[in-house]
Amino acid sequence: MAVFSKPIMIHQKHIDYLSKVDNTLKSIIENNTIPKISKSNDYVLDLYKYIIFQQISTKAGNSIYNRFLDYYNANKNNISAWNEQEWKHIGLSNQKKNYIENIFRLKNEIYDLKQVNDVRKIYKQLIQIKGVGNWTIDMFLIFSKNNLDIFPEGDLALINVIKKEYQVDCHDKIKEIANQWSPYKTIATLYLWESLDDDFPN
Repeated sequence: MAVFSKPIMIHQKHIDYLSKVDNTLKSIIENNTIPKISKSNDYVLDLYKYIIFQQISTKAGNSIYNRFLDYYNANKNNISAWNEQEWKHIGLSNQKKNYIENIFRLKNEIYDLKQVNDVRKIYKQLIQIKGVGNWTIDMFLIFSKNNLDIFPEGDLALINVIKKEYQVDCHDKIKEIANQWSPYKTIATLYLWESLDDDFPN
């Protein structure tokens, strides 16, 4: 896909730190390949992608996203020109179609975020867009901004793998586990996703 450019590699210092503070994560790291974080070229397309992947399986998300890309490449500057037959062919619900249109209307402001790295400012701006919630913003911070210290606690697959690997169920305990990964929560998250043998979002 043309969404991402040159990958930013995870360095040994990140692995050493996480392995030192968390024995369970150390085992996961040793048994999985090193994930990659890719630098984005198109923040607006990124947000479209995260909207598409909300609350659906990776397989379904990839199929819908690939059909959406065909439409996007032909209608990049007027994404909301679609008719009902087109967005239904893509596989979008009417709700997600509306969310994508909301992003399109604010595309200039979203592109301006390339100059912003403050997490609170990014969160404050994006959360105002209907359809963009905490999970979507977390994906944006990880894959679009490459922030290394994000724990997407609204990601069900991530929470489930933590419950399984750490034998915990309490939300407070999960947050406690995640907090020990700081300042590299994102890298720990990527390894946990990698352990699922999943190919989203990167």
